[in-house]
Formats: sequence, structure tokens, C-alpha cells
Amino acid sequence: MRRRQRGVAVAEVVIAMTLSLLVTLVAATLLHASNQDFQFNGANTRIDDNGRFALAIIGQAVRQAGFPGEPDAVAGPLPPLAVEGRDDASVATGAAGMGTPQPSVNGSDVLAIRFSSAAIAGAGAKAGSAMLNCAGFPADPGEWAWSIFYVAKASDGVAELRCKYKSEHSWGADAVLRGVDAFHVLYGLDTDTPRDGIPNLYLTASAIDARDAALPPAEQALQPNWRRVASVRIALLLHGERGSRPGPLLSSYALLPGDDAAALVDEASLPPAMRHRARRIFGTTVALRNP
Repeated sequence: MRRRQRGVAVAEVVIAMTLSLLVTLVAATLLHASNQDFQFNGANTRIDDNGRFALAIIGQAVRQAGFPGEPDAVAGPLPPLAVEGRDDASVATGAAGMGTPQPSVNGSDVLAIRFSSAAIAGAGAKAGSAMLNCAGFPADPGEWAWSIFYVAKASDGVAELRCKYKSEHSWGADAVLRGVDAFHVLYGLDTDTPRDGIPNLYLTASAIDARDAALPPAEQALQPNWRRVASVRIALLLHGERGSRPGPLLSSYALLPGDDAAALVDEASLPPAMRHRARRIFGTTVALRNP
């Protein structure tokens, strides 16, 4: 009788322990799933904030490109290009302007924007003080300011969108935001004569360079196709923290579908540590206000 009672007691203990382990396992699974959802939602929120911020900074720079605009009758040399770019390249921080092309990050592009100070424009101090480069500084009197956007890797290997500008004594660059997989640009050309300010086709920087290179030498120096840019279409791919997207599947992202076949990022081509992250594409088209 006692042996039977002991056996029943042992069985009850085993059942209780098994149930406890099952409850613990279920709780751990739910906690892990909840933590993944929290990490995924948090990463997407940060990506959304970063994307909106980047589009606002670049959009503001593009809208003031070419200020104060080209006069109807030009006396002397033409002003510098309001907008210029490079495909599949980066830039060196200390070099003047875009300098010599540097290796790109995932085929990202370079977007260079220029505008004049109030002294060149002949406007009042109030108008000139509102014209700031991507670092928040106004142009020096008598000079053309730069805002150059490109992607480069930080010291820890994380790619970031940077803004390059000319300070009073030298060239510098600041990070706009981190976690950028790629940055691509298309340029809307107004091919009508006379111009109506509406783009008729969107081309990459290389395609515009090719159109200018096909012109007679006397016209090539004027870069007339670059001067016909009426709008800029930009696209950014941003990513979140490691492990912010659960699941074994890999994805590919077309930043400018149908317009630029090179604007494609395939997670399978990325380092293992950069895969399985929350990602999102941000894009916009900005018209140039100063033809």
C-alpha cells in the first residue's frame, strides 16, 4: 500500500514538473515573440523618422539649387551648374567639390547642389540669410555654396548619409543619418524649346553626361543638358538594427523601379550581419525653383 502511494506521489511530482516546464516553455516563447515584435516595431519607427528627416534635408537643399536663377541675358560666364551628380560613386571629404570619384556603397550616387549668397544675388540680407547649405551655414559673400549628399561608411562600418560642404577655410562633411543601404538619384530634363519647366524624361547622371558628351565641343563646355534639369527624383533605402526582422527569407529592394535598373539592393549580396533587418524605401521628387 505504501509503495503504491509512493508511486502515485512520484507520478504526481513528474506530472507537476512536466506541466511547469511546459508553462515555462510557453511563457519563454511568448516573451521571445513579444520581444521580436517590440524590436521590429521600434526599428520601423526609427526608420520612418530617419527617412522623413533625410527627405526633408535633401528636399530643402534641392529647392534652393541655382538661387537666384540664370538671367535672361547673361553678361560674362554662365553661373555654375545648379545640380550635378555621379552614379555609383562616393566623394572624399577633404577634396574640393565632388573631387575624384571614390568607391560607392551598394552602388549609391552622389548629388551636388549649388546656390549663391545674397551678395551674388543682389538680394537683401534677409533673403540671403535663409539660403543655407546642408550643414546649416550660409554662403560666404561672393561665393557659391555647396551641399553634396553621398553615402560612406563610418569607422564602425555602418553606412551613413553624409552632407559635404565648404566652410570658411576648408571642406568638411557631417553625417545626416546612419543605417543607409543605398541612395539613388534621377534627374528630370525639360527638353522642350522654349522650356516650360516640366521634365519630359528622367535620366541618370551618366546618361546626362553622355548626352552632353555627344554634342559639338563648343557646346560640351556649357553642359546644356545639366542646365535643363527641372526636377530631382531621389530614393533612399534605410535599415534597422540587427535582428529587427524575423524570418529566414531574404528580400530585394528596387529603389527606382522601371527608371534605373542599377538602383537595386539584394539582401543576398549583403554581409550576413546586414541581412534580416527591417528595411524601407523612401522616395520623393523635388522641383527646382530657380531655373
